[in-house]
Amino acid sequence: MQLAPAGSKPLVEIPRWTVNLSIVGIILLASAPLLQIIIRFGPSIGYGQAISSVLFTFKEGRAYLIVVGLCILLLLQFLLFKNSLQEKKVLYPSVLITVCIIAIFGWSSHLGAIAGLAGAAIQFLHMLGVAVWIGILLVIAWFTQEARNWPAFLKWYTPVAIAGVLMILVSGLMTMSYTTPEYVNSWMLSYGQALLMKHLLFIPLIVFGFGNGFIYKHKLKSDPSFNPIPWLRAEAIIVILVFGFTAFMKLQTPPHEVAETLKYSEPSAVFTMLHPEASLPLSISLTAWALIPAIIALLSLGTIVYSFRRNRSRPGSSLIAGLVFVMSAYAAVMLCVQ
Repeated sequence: MQLAPAGSKPLVEIPRWTVNLSIVGIILLASAPLLQIIIRFGPSIGYGQAISSVLFTFKEGRAYLIVVGLCILLLLQFLLFKNSLQEKKVLYPSVLITVCIIAIFGWSSHLGAIAGLAGAAIQFLHMLGVAVWIGILLVIAWFTQEARNWPAFLKWYTPVAIAGVLMILVSGLMTMSYTTPEYVNSWMLSYGQALLMKHLLFIPLIVFGFGNGFIYKHKLKSDPSFNPIPWLRAEAIIVILVFGFTAFMKLQTPPHEVAETLKYSEPSAVFTMLHPEASLPLSISLTAWALIPAIIALLSLGTIVYSFRRNRSRPGSSLIAGLVFVMSAYAAVMLCVQ
């Protein structure tokens, strides 16, 4: 965000503690998968030996140590330089370090393990797209002090966001071809259920992005006093929900072969409740019962679009409509499973 031209961004003030806390958060959150392994093997070989083995013999452990080193370097830059977010001499190295951290995550990812360099590259592009599109969105949504230069900002940010979305879509589909080739069958597992919820949340997220990026561009011309920030915050809340499901998926086993995964993993409790007698392979078939939630989902999505065109609409109502869409669409999909 700070790399944008001065005349193409609103007044943004990011507290130093927020940046420092974000860096520390990377260190802490990145340790979660390692803790899972340590807790699994600790009782049998001892926790000291488990920690040593995970950190120094596992690929994920070595990658984590590199990430910690890069995060410490990044943290020192922000602690030693007061205007580190404004000084280009500090900002450019910080961006480079951040890209390196993303690359390390791609290299050590599950996709990198099963698909080699190609998998690591796909994961890197996916995370880079998220960082560019969502990272800027979150900063603007929560740290904008004054929405000045908004038309110029949209002119700069819109193509950047579109590029980020395309990177996420393409790399996401490629990721699924490796990790979830049996997409419909995967709904029987918690991993597949979370993935489905992510995809459904992505739809209102795109609608919000379209409204914030295109519809409100024209509204600002007729009403310069219009404040777009609450709408961006509504969009950001959907993003946070997507991140929540992503974090849950990181703790699950990707179902390359669902039948094999079910031998050592329990099926989703939600799916079992809805389809207690279901068996593989699953199929999709339109049913009369699915029409009602499907219609509600479409009406909810239409409500969001309509609210963008109204002058006195509230972002909170549109956010609720987006969540209603997700739940209704989920119900429609589950009712179509055979």
